[in-house]
Amino acid sequence: MNENHLITPRTARFYTLGKLSESTQNVWIVLHGYGQLAKDFLQLFESIDNDSNFLIAPEGLNRFYSRHRTQTVVSTWMTSEDRHNEIKDYITYLDNLYSHLNLHHSKARIIVLGFSQGVATASRWINATENRVDDFVIYAGEIAKELLTPFSEKIKSLPLIYVTGKSDPLITREEHLKVYEMMKNLKAHILEFDGGHEVLPEVVKNIYENIVLKRS
Repeated sequence: MNENHLITPRTARFYTLGKLSESTQNVWIVLHGYGQLAKDFLQLFESIDNDSNFLIAPEGLNRFYSRHRTQTVVSTWMTSEDRHNEIKDYITYLDNLYSHLNLHHSKARIIVLGFSQGVATASRWINATENRVDDFVIYAGEIAKELLTPFSEKIKSLPLIYVTGKSDPLITREEHLKVYEMMKNLKAHILEFDGGHEVLPEVVKNIYENIVLKRS
């Protein structure tokens, strides 16, 4: 048996919130976590839906039926199967989306936010892309392990925002302390909130009003 590969066109789905114009100050590219859909994820950012912000939520290319919710379709950015090609595919996808929306012509600040699995996805794309990214929000997730030793110079050069829930059940206390110290050493803006493994609209609003606006 021989394993073979073929590159074939694929229709990707993404959602947007707001309108991209000359008055747009911030473009947010928000990457959902494992087992989510982009439409549902983007709704969590409605608290910052105003004329200054344009939000884009790409959806992972791999959809499946959730075992936990009958007939509910969710998506993932990748699995461990054919891992290398899945990573290449979503990096190409995000680069193509950037070009499709003509973001390279925008004067707005480009903010990439990854949640959970979306953090590793975002970190790989940021490290590989030639497109401009101005801020990286790491929300309840970890940078891809292969970018840690040595640490990605491109990610290190960005203003980083690290957001974590104080009662996140998916990270142990030891892991939390390890990531916390790493973010502290990278001079990331650290924001802890009362909650678990979740994106809360009030936390998103806090990030925007108390961090992003102050950097503008």
